[in-house]
Amino acid sequence: MDMTPDPLAPPAGFVRFRDLEGFIGLAGPYFWRALADGTVEYGFRAEARHGNPNGVLHGGSLTTFMDTVLGYEVIRQTRRRCATISLTTEFVAGGKPGAWIAGRLSLRKLTGSMAFIDGDTYADDVLVALNHGIFRLLPPEDPPHAPPGGPPLVPAA
Repeated sequence: MDMTPDPLAPPAGFVRFRDLEGFIGLAGPYFWRALADGTVEYGFRAEARHGNPNGVLHGGSLTTFMDTVLGYEVIRQTRRRCATISLTTEFVAGGKPGAWIAGRLSLRKLTGSMAFIDGDTYADDVLVALNHGIFRLLPPEDPPHAPPGGPPLVPAA
């Protein structure tokens, strides 16, 4: 039996989101893990298909990941679906195929209809992008929507 580790496997503790249809399904798979402080870290293993002709990760692959997980985090914390209004990404370094890409997020402000959230993107623990998102909160649903196979929703207040 071959005991070679899978080079595409996520780090310990990460759980794969259930396969999704559409563009998000093509861009992933994406993963999540709960941290001891109650926050959630998101990630994916960069593959050659996420790269560009310069040998680094394409900015679109990083931006797609962060747009997706920023939205997931808004849903997790508000228990409401959302839609991206604005996403700003500032690239500060490049990542390579094979790297573990991690998104570490911070919800900055909630209003009755908007969420403001920031996220840092890392490639093997090197900061590669800063992200700021503004999301429109959609009307509440009963039961609340949760991303398939994603982290548990924050309990209602």
